[in-house]
Amino acid sequence: MEWTTYLGHIRSDGELLARAGEAGLEADVPCCPEWTVGDVVAHTGEIHRHRARTVAERLIENPEPEQAPEIGLIAWYRESLDRLLDALTSADPSESVYTWRPEDQTVGFWYQRMAHETLIHRIDAEQGHGPVSPIDADLAADGIDEVLTKYVGGYPEWGTFTADGCSVRIVCSDNPSQWDISYGQFEGTSLITGTTYENLPAFEVVDPVEQPETVIEGTAADLDLWLWGRGPFESLTTTGNEQLAHRLRQICADDM
Repeated sequence: MEWTTYLGHIRSDGELLARAGEAGLEADVPCCPEWTVGDVVAHTGEIHRHRARTVAERLIENPEPEQAPEIGLIAWYRESLDRLLDALTSADPSESVYTWRPEDQTVGFWYQRMAHETLIHRIDAEQGHGPVSPIDADLAADGIDEVLTKYVGGYPEWGTFTADGCSVRIVCSDNPSQWDISYGQFEGTSLITGTTYENLPAFEVVDPVEQPETVIEGTAADLDLWLWGRGPFESLTTTGNEQLAHRLRQICADDM
């Protein structure tokens, strides 16, 4: 996806989130029972400012976050969104900055991550008031890929992934994208935190397999929302071993 396309989605989804906030901050968020729409607006604004500073100052270490105000939240959020857009627009995607992914320490990482962060949280805010606005199929497919290869899947070099022989195929019905994943376990000790992982349920994207045990199919939007716990499993079509589909969602839920 083009960098400018990410910016367009951050802008449009950020505006939809602000409008959901204007519709009422006290509404509960169905997928996050402990949150109100106001909590979503505050959280997203904090993230936007956090990453705007990271990019604008070309920081190589994670800065301290800024907390949302108790009053004037919508205006503060809109300013946060503008700061993020200004910072990204003023930076080359190839420039070096801090990210939480050692394999990609570039501004471009934040173009993609902030596009999907903003999308998911505008869904949260809109669901607090009812139906959600349409989701771009290409952005949703890109979001699925981010989850499978970076956000949850895609493991660091200091660890080891061991496959257990079970495979699943994810197919977009409205976008020419599909992924085959293999289940297994991840183990290793983080070079950054020193945390040791043993037999952690995991998956990784693999080359197409001849006959996957399970196929999960749906629109890119429905698949993306399901992986993030924002959409129902019933919106998808599953053939084969349905439990392997639930296994994918459980691994994502444990890591998000």
